[in-house]
Amino acid sequence: MSKNISASIVLYQNTISQVENLLDSLKSSQYLQICIIDNSPIDTLKTTCEHYHNVQYFHTPENPGFGASHNHAVRIVCNSEIHFIINPDTYFKKETIAIISTYLKENHDVCCVVPKIIYPDGMLQRLCKLLPSPINLFTRRFLPKVAKRLDYNYEMTWFNYDKIVEIPCASGCFMALRTESFRKLNGFDEQFFMYMEDIDLSRRLAAIGKVIYLPDAVVTHEFAKGSYKSKKLLYAHIRSAIQYFNKWGWVFDKERTRINKDAIAKIMKASE
Repeated sequence: MSKNISASIVLYQNTISQVENLLDSLKSSQYLQICIIDNSPIDTLKTTCEHYHNVQYFHTPENPGFGASHNHAVRIVCNSEIHFIINPDTYFKKETIAIISTYLKENHDVCCVVPKIIYPDGMLQRLCKLLPSPINLFTRRFLPKVAKRLDYNYEMTWFNYDKIVEIPCASGCFMALRTESFRKLNGFDEQFFMYMEDIDLSRRLAAIGKVIYLPDAVVTHEFAKGSYKSKKLLYAHIRSAIQYFNKWGWVFDKERTRINKDAIAKIMKASE
């Protein structure tokens, strides 16, 4: 594996076991540069992180946010060709990094790759979604029975997740990007403190290359759905949604309509 592959992980009061599970998944990738930005109030995870090879640990208790922290990490690992954005609540088999990196190296029109994401019990997480409208996000949070009907297309429940396809929206829990593409876009939009920054980045990435779902690579994600349990995180989610729709359009977003229509057609054709 090339030495110019990097990864960034943003921590916030994660458990030691969670961090160890992830870093154990990465330790076989001996040439991978790993940059950890710890936004926790105190640096209790420092010793755990520095126990691993090729890990740079930075404590930022001022907590600039998810996107800003990953942007900072990319500036630190400035010589990589491929960069992985990885949530601390994920883990995977040792070959996962190599599978995704090889695909990016062999497909020059691709600027972002996401794997198949599963729950710890092996069930599929349907994270390949269309670009959301305000009604998608509102009903999923407050009117779940209505959302279930809308999710048929929004979550593409007709897609079996067994084909390599181009998708409109990549989940920020685990994504691999060409570092050059990430820098060209100035990374994540830092107006988003937490939530929606991956959807925003997906739209901007799709303008310069393909965003691909790769089922051969599998990642386990614990997926706590924090905004469903915490009023503080719910507020952060709502605030980010408002910022997102202010940026891209609320009811009238012709680009969203076009992108989603094209995505449905391509994915249905690939699934035939």
